Amino acid sequence: MRHPYSFLGLLLAFITPLVYADSAAPTVASDAAPADWFHVIQLDDSTYAISEPKYSQQNVSYLLIGTRSALLFDTGPGVYSIRQTVSKLTKVPVLVLPSHLHFDHVGRIDEFPNIALVSTPTLRQQAARGALSESTDQFLLPSKHEFRVSRWLDAGQTLDLGGRRITVLSTPGHTPESVTLVDSDRHRIFTGDLLNRFATLANVPGSDIHQLAKSVAQIARIASAGSTAYEAHAERPISADELRQASERIAEIAAGRGEWRPLCIDGVPARQYGTGDFIIVVPTESDQRLKPFASSTTEVDWRAAPCPAR
Repeated sequence: MRHPYSFLGLLLAFITPLVYADSAAPTVASDAAPADWFHVIQLDDSTYAISEPKYSQQNVSYLLIGTRSALLFDTGPGVYSIRQTVSKLTKVPVLVLPSHLHFDHVGRIDEFPNIALVSTPTLRQQAARGALSESTDQFLLPSKHEFRVSRWLDAGQTLDLGGRRITVLSTPGHTPESVTLVDSDRHRIFTGDLLNRFATLANVPGSDIHQLAKSVAQIARIASAGSTAYEAHAERPISADELRQASERIAEIAAGRGEWRPLCIDGVPARQYGTGDFIIVVPTESDQRLKPFASSTTEVDWRAAPCPAR
């Protein structure tokens, strides 16, 4: 059986087959988006979720605005330019910080002049003359992707946007460079793909279920004070109780416990833990990872069964 490519849609198919059958994204990028492409949700007077519900992965980026500057967390898949939508929401300078480097989070990122990354030895080594060239495993597409980095941040650094302070945490697990934003004053956490409501993938290149368990536990502790988490593939936020429950489940998986069922994703074996909200997908003992896909709309052959013997 074949379904439109989508990390999220791929696994939602186990819950609601055909959910994306009639919603394939355009294959050619364009500047001007249709009026209903970006769904702007105002979380408060200076915080916006910018959702792309018609895209198969239903990406959600976030714009946090201060009096002097704004922070854009992810730029989406780049099917259409998110910059035009951002420019309608704020006139202050915008700094872009991707939650991680997969193609659906850094689409058209080079449309913005100010881009930040959290400094790691690996990313620093990849940056030459101010430009970072992604590996295919980081980008998860075989095409070359490069963008200029104007600012390097330290893990745990707090950004002052003007009347608003945002802390940037290093939270590896989904990918080594994954980061989370903490907006303490407004009791909000922005997690990227560290934890996704319907399907958290720990079987992409560089993912690590043990790091994921530690990072989600850290976020759950922060959220215990009453914060709400906002992820990158669903408009519905994650409550503190849900974070705690997901953290406990992921800790069990990291310890080798819990029931699972076999998956075969484009010929790569995997294990699915759980059903409904907060499915976790991890590699089998062979530790095979999902391979870069041909394009953001490539169809993936998946089966809720073991991969055929070769």
